[in-house]
Amino acid sequence: MFLFGFDAARPCWRLLCALLVFMLPVSVGMWELHSNYLRTLDNEAELAATKAVRLMEGMLHHAEGTNISVEPLIKQPCKASFLALRKRVTLTPFVRSTSLINHRGVYCNSLLGDVHWEDDVESYSDSFLRLLPGNQIRAHHPVLALRTASQDGAALSTIDSEYLKVMLALSAPVSGEAQLRVGNAWLDEQGRLVEGYPRLPSLGVRKVQSEHYPLSVYAGFELPSVWGALWQVRHLTIMMLLVFSLCIALLVWWLLGRPRSMEGELKRALRAKEFVPYLQPLIASRSGKVMGAEVLMRWQHPSSGLIRPDLFIPQAEECGMIVPMTSVLMQAVALRLSSCQDRLPAGFHISFNISAVHCLDLSLLDECRSFLDHFSPGRVVLVLELTERELLVANAHTLALFKRLDEMGVKLAIDDFGTGHSSLTYLQQFHVDYLKIDRSFIGRIGTESLSEHIVDNVIDLGTRLGLTLVAEGVETEVQADYLWSKGVHYLQGYLFGCPQPLRQFCQGLTAGEADGQLVASHATSA
Repeated sequence: MFLFGFDAARPCWRLLCALLVFMLPVSVGMWELHSNYLRTLDNEAELAATKAVRLMEGMLHHAEGTNISVEPLIKQPCKASFLALRKRVTLTPFVRSTSLINHRGVYCNSLLGDVHWEDDVESYSDSFLRLLPGNQIRAHHPVLALRTASQDGAALSTIDSEYLKVMLALSAPVSGEAQLRVGNAWLDEQGRLVEGYPRLPSLGVRKVQSEHYPLSVYAGFELPSVWGALWQVRHLTIMMLLVFSLCIALLVWWLLGRPRSMEGELKRALRAKEFVPYLQPLIASRSGKVMGAEVLMRWQHPSSGLIRPDLFIPQAEECGMIVPMTSVLMQAVALRLSSCQDRLPAGFHISFNISAVHCLDLSLLDECRSFLDHFSPGRVVLVLELTERELLVANAHTLALFKRLDEMGVKLAIDDFGTGHSSLTYLQQFHVDYLKIDRSFIGRIGTESLSEHIVDNVIDLGTRLGLTLVAEGVETEVQADYLWSKGVHYLQGYLFGCPQPLRQFCQGLTAGEADGQLVASHATSA
């Protein structure tokens, strides 16, 4: 797989892709769990506040009923109404005491009887409800006072804060808290009353306002760590999410590392520019000078290292990838070698192997023209070597193509001559300039007389046809001397130099220039 210009099959990118695949569902899942947990806290807080408001309204409903029932007693003196007032309070749930109010203030209380207390109507919310820090009976014990006005005065009932604490505690969410607000006074679950704005919980605070009374309840959560609380309530889900993400990451790691189709791998390698040129020197047999080089393709695989051409060239030809691969190779050689062309001898041979499929359209003509345009006229001789792995049909198109290439100065060579059935056919149908004697015959020189006879016949054929002869695979001095004596023009093989990277070949040209000439001994040392 090739993503965004990098090879995802490399161990580092493979690991990065696996980590990204692991982190993506974990991040999304944890974010969703976190958001859902916060929504759950909000819902629980709202339900708790609603429940507390309903309980408060229930208690105040009883207190309001008591006030309404004792309104007829306001016209009577306290001694006449005291027993009836006390009985009514005794029978009413949640009400701690009830007082009667006339124009002079509070004059009768269900617990103390005759009293003379001030009635501060303005301190009540909506002149109706008030949270008191205490009263004349218990100075520092908060109570909730409900005042109901009538034509003759008012009735005032109080609810003890103990009841309020219980109702808030029953309503508060788990690990949360609730607070009652009346006007500017706040009462929490511990019965503490605060004037002004108190500290509210940090999470999920929800306010619910009573529809019948001027009070509201705030509920929320005070958690030391949201993530810690989330782990406590969702640890199984989190563990399942981590296991699922790990399985997906391992699957991606395996998929990126498994063997892929050769065609897909070749396309990936082409995009990654992993096909690199290696140049093997071409030696003039009489002078020993380096007069050219054959460009060979190597695959610099990121994990397998340098791959030999016989392991991928046939597959590239089968799947049609050989044409773009050769084009990229020609461009790379032209760009790099043109920068040091002043060190090349005039008529320096540069040869490329091409397949039959490369000759099916005129793109080869444009590529050759582009290659030669990088060099000064006469500096290099471009040679195209035809292989016999694919049969090239001599139709009108191919004949016209090679004619135009010949007019451009591009030379044609038959590679591995003598090993296939199409060599003689090519000689008959195309204008061939070079014959390259296959290494299988050269390797038997000096050890097998039959091979020497075949070489002699090939040399004789090439000489009669006026072709330039090139011997491949020369590895010994005996072979070189024999070929030189037979008039072979150029020699190529490990005796003179191994295929080497383009950059190294150019550096060798620089060293050769310093010595005054490019000679075979230099190529051998390279």
